[in-house]
Amino acid sequence: MGTEARGGVWPATIAYTLIAIVMTWPLTRDLSTWIAGDMGDPVFNSWVLMWTGGQVLAALGGDFNALHQYWHGNIFAPQPLTLTYSEHLTPQMLQALPIWATTGNIVLAYNLLFLSTFVLSGVGMYLLVRELTGRRAAAFVAGVAFAWAPYRISQYAHLQVLSSYWMPFALLGLRRYFVTRRAKPLAGAAAALTLQNLSCGYYMLFFGPFAGLYAIYEIAHRRLWRDWRMWRSLGLAAIAVIVCTWPFIAPYLEVRRGGDVGVRSFEELIQFSADTHAYATTSSFSRLWGDRVAALPRGEGDGFPGFTILALAGIAGVWAVRRGFRAAGWSADRPWQRAAAVAIATLLAIDIAALLVMFVRGALPFMVNGRPFRNTDSLLLALLLLPVLAIAIVPAWRRAIGELHRASAAGFFIDGTIVAVLLTLGPRIQAGGAMLGTGPYYWLWQYVPGFDGVRAPARFLMIVVLFLAVLAGLGIAALLARWPKMSRGLVVAATAGILAECWMVPMPTNVRMPLRFYELTPRQLLMGDHVSPIYQYVKQATGKFTLIEFPFGEPAYEILATFYAGYHRKPIVNGFSGFFPEGYLRRSTFLQYVPFDLDAATKALSTTGATHALLHDAAFPDGRGNEIAAWLESTGALMVMKYGTDRLYQLKLK
Repeated sequence: MGTEARGGVWPATIAYTLIAIVMTWPLTRDLSTWIAGDMGDPVFNSWVLMWTGGQVLAALGGDFNALHQYWHGNIFAPQPLTLTYSEHLTPQMLQALPIWATTGNIVLAYNLLFLSTFVLSGVGMYLLVRELTGRRAAAFVAGVAFAWAPYRISQYAHLQVLSSYWMPFALLGLRRYFVTRRAKPLAGAAAALTLQNLSCGYYMLFFGPFAGLYAIYEIAHRRLWRDWRMWRSLGLAAIAVIVCTWPFIAPYLEVRRGGDVGVRSFEELIQFSADTHAYATTSSFSRLWGDRVAALPRGEGDGFPGFTILALAGIAGVWAVRRGFRAAGWSADRPWQRAAAVAIATLLAIDIAALLVMFVRGALPFMVNGRPFRNTDSLLLALLLLPVLAIAIVPAWRRAIGELHRASAAGFFIDGTIVAVLLTLGPRIQAGGAMLGTGPYYWLWQYVPGFDGVRAPARFLMIVVLFLAVLAGLGIAALLARWPKMSRGLVVAATAGILAECWMVPMPTNVRMPLRFYELTPRQLLMGDHVSPIYQYVKQATGKFTLIEFPFGEPAYEILATFYAGYHRKPIVNGFSGFFPEGYLRRSTFLQYVPFDLDAATKALSTTGATHALLHDAAFPDGRGNEIAAWLESTGALMVMKYGTDRLYQLKLK
């Protein structure tokens, strides 16, 4: 491989870093004080990093029992294994640990981790497309496409979703293994796949099968079906991935066996699946398209790929198909075969038009017995399978598709994009809220273990982004090959187009969650010596100490209580996560609306095992804080400390 294909990674890394700073401005100006995005999941994920990082630091300090408590987060007391109610973020914790351990500033550590997701995504895609095309310029554009696709805007609060940068590294390792047949790239692929599994539970389920399919593609492409040495190497790599991943799966299975949490309802799946109109919807934070490309705004429904990325991916598709037909020798077909091909092509065009109409309008514009035509599973399945049947029937097309997959990796990534798009639509495909039929995700949910524990099929959109970024790189490579003298202009125009569609500067930071019955939470997160003296007192307390905070059960305040639990590390009855234990939900029924039923609230409080209560009086706009204080004192609670409007009580409940 020549110099063009080998070099350029460090200049690209520097460029991606500078782009990340510009695209998230003014975050870098306030790295240590303002957290990226809102004060919801980013603040909760900061607790995850503090809890797991604290256990690792304790173990490094000689307290080896700390690792036995790794999964027993100090929220939802007295519930065990509370870390398993959400992502454990172990790779991200190890990445951020040196910063947090050195500075004690989790906001700084989180923000640097957040910025690194863009840089590493760009670098991983750069290396993959450089390997596929041998062109650094094309690889650079592909890295920009993966790191700054419009979909990422709506996921800025979800560190685990943004941590998808191991995907291109895994594909790169597999590619290099099949090119060189050396063990080192395969080991790298296994390591990258393991790290991706541990970075996000969604992509352990969603991406792993595609990585396996890519290996099958390379085997078929190179006709290695009988290479038993290769199969042994792949088998050992797969076993290594499973062995390294299993210790991080087992605690989740243990919680599920308890029957308390772990299964998502079918209604949740439908709610967090992508509607077909999601592909014409971008985040409202997009400065360019937020108000213009907004077909169906809703949670997990911003799937617009970006016109620039789509155009480049489309060029790659046309180039690959044309190359496949040329390699297949279309002109050698007999006249009757060409006539049949034309007829089937006409039928295929009608089929594609019908699918587009269904995906846009939600139904075909026909009337049957005076009633609108009703969508059925069989109709949708027939329309989706007709292209496959057409390719199988027409010899020239069959040969062309075969040549497309043999001559270029574009074939795999085109196929992968189509499959991933269908999976984003969830178990029931909908267009503008109108039901079209059953989607392939339904069978994954029904028959594949683990899929009933995740609620957002729409997050397959990151797999779509991955494959489209590769195709965008192949597309710009085709343009550079056609017009080499315009290479600089093409790269600048493509990069500018992608970034313009993802532009959201100034990036929001410390955005507070909306509240109905409470005052807004404090906007700034306090750390180190600036933490409330009450939390400092809690941190230094000895003996049995379990804290409950009021307000109780309100997500915005529960997230703050969870965050500061990462600082003081004492058990708290409060909590926030992807799942909520039944005991917590029962208690919140009575403790969230104190003092409406004081007897029930007192009984619920007595079951928590709390030794102390912290009352944030300023959170209550209607004077209810004083009523809660009076209730606590009526149970025998004694105020031991006051700071501002916050009061800490020692409870005397039996």
